[in-house]
Amino acid sequence: MNKNMKKFFNVFSTTLLLIAGIYFVGPQVETPKLDPQLPNVPQNLKELHSLVTTQEAAIENIKPNNQSVLLFEDSIPKKTKYSVLYYHGFTASPKEGDPVYRDIAKALGANLYVPRLYGHGLEEEEPMINFHNDPYWETAKQALAIAKTIGEKVIILGTSHGATLALLMGQDPQVEAVALYSPNIRLSDPYAVVLSKPWGLELARLVKGGHYHTMDRLTEEKKKYWTYITRLESGTHLQKFLEMKMNKETFEAFNKPVFMGYYYKDEINKDDVVSIPALLEMYDQLGTPNSLKQKMVFPEAGEHVMTCYLSTDKYDQVTEATLDFLNNIILKK
Repeated sequence: MNKNMKKFFNVFSTTLLLIAGIYFVGPQVETPKLDPQLPNVPQNLKELHSLVTTQEAAIENIKPNNQSVLLFEDSIPKKTKYSVLYYHGFTASPKEGDPVYRDIAKALGANLYVPRLYGHGLEEEEPMINFHNDPYWETAKQALAIAKTIGEKVIILGTSHGATLALLMGQDPQVEAVALYSPNIRLSDPYAVVLSKPWGLELARLVKGGHYHTMDRLTEEKKKYWTYITRLESGTHLQKFLEMKMNKETFEAFNKPVFMGYYYKDEINKDDVVSIPALLEMYDQLGTPNSLKQKMVFPEAGEHVMTCYLSTDKYDQVTEATLDFLNNIILKK
């Protein structure tokens, strides 16, 4: 190798190392702690109801009818054999699961809790810019603690990123079964993984040409219950959560009865929000025995969200299938 060639390779190697160094020390979304310890909540059901209403009333910028929902099966609050807990998805609100969660709770004679998760359902000048995983996780944990207080056993329902939470919270000993609707194991956009990497936010801004992500295909009525324009920062936290928690180790540790539903008709008409191959792979890796799990495709759902009358007129199919699963697997015990 002559001197010129050697000099070229030295300069080239140094440049590559410099570029790599700049990349890896670049700005990156923080890693959350995600403390597993559940909080204490009042065991007196009237006091518990007061806690929920007081917490929501203290937040002045909640959009109308986006508040957390706590419904007792009887006019006199009492603990029921089962409670139903519904986790809504990212950018959504409790309305997202209506009427599926109401109908399931009614059929089971169960108390119902539907939390408005942290950072959601708010009127903000910079929508969801304050979304972070740790306070989000804390509201999900409190919701489980509340569900455990209002029911002897808990059935968790979740849509999209709410199903992500359901998988994690569902490992609690008091949880009897979980229903996952369009679970967010990985986003359908293959480039979304970049969001949690160094320079992820900066790259997203370049691609989007600004600071916001806008959801299309939302009716004016749905805009009342979904945050349809969000700051890109929130997406980096979402992706970080998936990166940390949606993996084979999590799936193999999960051993509860589970129902999973998703929208797929053909390669054109299918869920375009979450990755269908990823959710099917997750299902196969679950530690749940095959006799206690069921997956079902809903080809006529027409939407990522299958649990709300604002998204699809086939929500009753989801309710019926979920109840059939619960009756066959859980209630016959």
